[in-house]
Amino acid sequence: MLRCFRDDSGLLQTSPQECRQRPASYVKPSNMLESINIQGVGPVSPLSALFASRMNIVTGDNGLGKSFLLDVCFWALTGTWPAGRAAIPRCDVQAANISWVMHSKTRPASRIASYDTQTQSWIRNRGRPPMAGLVVYGNAAGNFAVWDPARNYRRDGKSAGETAESPRAFLFAAEEAADTWNSEVHQRNLFSVHRDIANGLVEYGHVVCNGLIADWTAWYYQNSSKDDSADPFAVLRKVIAVLSHPGERIECAAPERVLLNDSRRFPTVVMPYGSVPYPQWSAGVKRIIHFAYLLVWAWVEHREAARLRSEEPTRRMILLVDEIESHLHPRWQRTILPAILKVAELLAPDLKIQVIATTHSPLVLASLEPGFDEEQDRLFCFNFQPQASPEQAVTFESLPWVNHGDAVGWLTSDVFGLPQARSTEAEVAIEAAEAFARGDCAALPENLQTRDAITRELQRVLGSLDPFWPRWIARVAR
Repeated sequence: MLRCFRDDSGLLQTSPQECRQRPASYVKPSNMLESINIQGVGPVSPLSALFASRMNIVTGDNGLGKSFLLDVCFWALTGTWPAGRAAIPRCDVQAANISWVMHSKTRPASRIASYDTQTQSWIRNRGRPPMAGLVVYGNAAGNFAVWDPARNYRRDGKSAGETAESPRAFLFAAEEAADTWNSEVHQRNLFSVHRDIANGLVEYGHVVCNGLIADWTAWYYQNSSKDDSADPFAVLRKVIAVLSHPGERIECAAPERVLLNDSRRFPTVVMPYGSVPYPQWSAGVKRIIHFAYLLVWAWVEHREAARLRSEEPTRRMILLVDEIESHLHPRWQRTILPAILKVAELLAPDLKIQVIATTHSPLVLASLEPGFDEEQDRLFCFNFQPQASPEQAVTFESLPWVNHGDAVGWLTSDVFGLPQARSTEAEVAIEAAEAFARGDCAALPENLQTRDAITRELQRVLGSLDPFWPRWIARVAR
């Protein structure tokens, strides 16, 4: 549990006891989210997470709280709920609160928010919120949220409460027809028109984002700088190349007219099998390019906003990515997370990045083995204990990193917990075969009571080259 105290200035600080509980190898994040504690909300209560400064991987079964944790992290950093609706405390708790610690430019800054049942909202600390840097969140459905410290940061420090956080983060729906992700904000603000990533975002009558279709065309044809680092299209091309499928590199090409009744030119990419315009992109390609575009757009617009404010651009970025492997082929899953760490170098050489990502993929975890550093990376897992009481059925813990070698090793590890990386029928047959070999016939299923029955079932569910066959044949031959 995160324990805090107020210093002489009245600011909430992490307690000395909490500092002593940190691992010896713990490295303070540089202007990043250090920890979060959730009480009375979500499947796990309390939930405490001490994040690493670079890579944080969250695993666990469906419905246990992975996406919820990312939502809470984004809200803590930005004051905006990325789905347009606030988290609601569990009905069996009297009081709920969310506390977190960030490292700002000068010192750790701790904050706490409590849920007000009268207003049905979360009440945050008074005072200026800590500066989080750029925050980009992509959820599993393909929606995105972006928070820019040059445009979304409240600077007056006079108001308190959820309603005082203004302006809110920019929320993007994956598709124009799916623009219900931020429906609650629509209801509160009829002057705000939210559109999708491709077509842009308009708020309060102002064009906040031109969208992928318009920016791709404008960036492609503009020649305002010979410096690739200042050329948005050159940066976008590099980011997409780094994030693309290792066997099917995606090359950015000139925008093309595609539709008879739409005079716009659409983004086009060159794949090994030919050119593909935006309307025909696959789900995997679209999600990765949307992600790449939002990263480049957020950085380009932040630099422009900082210039207009006569400020230095931030050198910090926090990426929250839900189910990074969605729509991706296994070969792509093996490269996507290490590639994300390289993106920061393409945006700016001194940009520091912290990633909090959820995954169901053993290949994603296997891909991290060569570069996982326990001083700056961490692995978390949600677990379900069916025999426990309802309030203790779901647990959340930080796991020590262990290299398991391959996807099968990860599937049968504590992270995923499968007894065997096979079909359920093959698992039952092999367990019956092993019980038979031990002489434990009482444990045999009704249809697998004899050696011949077990052999026939193994022939049905296992391949001829399955490594279990030599073991079974050796036991049968005894």
